[in-house]
Parts: sequence; structure tokens; C-alpha cells
Amino acid sequence: MDSQSTIKKIGRSYILYDDSIIAEPAVQLFDADYHMNYYTKQQHQQNNSSASSEVGIGRARVCYFSHHGRELVLKHYYRGGMVATISKDIYLGVSVIKSRAFREYRLLKKMQQLGLPVPVAVAAHMERGFLVYRADLITEKIANTATLADLIENAEQSVQCWQAVGACIKRFHQKNIYHADLNARNILLDDKGSVYLIDFDNSGFRAGSALWKEKNIQRLKRSLLKFKTNFSCHFNEENWVQLLAGYNA
Repeated sequence: MDSQSTIKKIGRSYILYDDSIIAEPAVQLFDADYHMNYYTKQQHQQNNSSASSEVGIGRARVCYFSHHGRELVLKHYYRGGMVATISKDIYLGVSVIKSRAFREYRLLKKMQQLGLPVPVAVAAHMERGFLVYRADLITEKIANTATLADLIENAEQSVQCWQAVGACIKRFHQKNIYHADLNARNILLDDKGSVYLIDFDNSGFRAGSALWKEKNIQRLKRSLLKFKTNFSCHFNEENWVQLLAGYNA
């Protein structure tokens, strides 16, 4: 764990946070309803606070909010697949350190230290029950970005864009970082053409191997083809060739 990260226990909750960003964390920081209600009240006072909720990272709805001048993103962890019909956000486990939020927080911090383009990890939250827990993660919002999925849904993208996406993924693979859900919604591009990866739940370092890296790339291609089928987005085989050119450069 980096020297700026601290763990605080509040009741059944454990908060891992960057004390250079948050001086005194509170459980309500991880409550999307709190942020939305606070914003509604503040609107009447015409201050500069803001909050909004929308589909964002992975399966979850994310909440965007302001905190002491920083634009932040709150993600609640939701389960996927058939198990979600039984329990949408409860995970088995008793270890605080091994909870999904704490693991993703620590991975983001390590990737930041490596100079990789990822969101700044701000705080992780684990609420423990009897042999189970719920979890949340707060990151800093990357300004002026859109997902690759949204961009290709609206317009054709340039050769430079596709090559930049490939080059970005290569940077992570060179550091042996596996992204468990590499898809078009977890790739961000800003208005200057810089590329970022987000949502590293269940991701991590893997021993260097061409096999898993190739499978990771092919996962992205399946995602792009799925978006093309479902949303008639602007993606074709030539775009894929351009992405691989950036990856292999």
C-alpha cells in the first residue's frame, strides 16, 4: 500500500482512502442518494456543487459528484450473470484487504506509480456483514472524455484514434497488467486524443505471456463487434487493423 493511503473503520464499514485528497472520510461519501439529495438542496442556493447519476463503468450506475473542488466518480459494485438475480450487490468474504474495492484501489495506485493512464484512486469502501460484504470505489473523474463505445456510435473515428487505442492497450500489456473486462465502454478518449482505461475490477498483474494478451485483445474485438450489431456503430475490419498497428508498433 502506498504511503498516502490510510484505512479507517466506522461501524461495520472500512474505508481505504488517499489522505492527500480526502482529509476525513465519511460513509456518506459512498452513498449516491446522499449526493443526489445534497445537490438538489444546493441548487436552490445556486452554489457550484453538482451531482448526477448515469450508466457508466461496467454493469453499474455511477454517480458523478463534486467534493472540495474535485470532480469524482462513485461506483457501487454489482454482481453479473445468473447470481445477480439472487444477490445483486452482496459478495461472499470476510477479508477487508481482499475485498473487490480494496483490490481495485490498490491496483489503480500501482498503475499510477507506473505512469499508466488510469483514473486517480480516491477511496474504497467495504461494508461488512456476516460472511458477506458490499463495496464501493471513488475515483477522480478524467476531464473531457467519452467512451470509445459512444464515439463510434456517433461517428467514424480517425486512423490516429484507433492506433492510439492499440498503443494504450500495449502499454498495459507491457507491464503485464490484465484487464478483466476490456471492452469499448471501458476505454476513454479525451478531446486531445489521449486514451485511458477504466474499471479494473477483478483485474491485476499476470505473468508475461503472449497467450493471455492475445485473448485480451480478442475480447475487445468481440466487444466492438457486439456494439456494431446492437447499435449499428462505426466499426469495421480496417479499424481493427489500425488498432493492431498501434498495438504492434
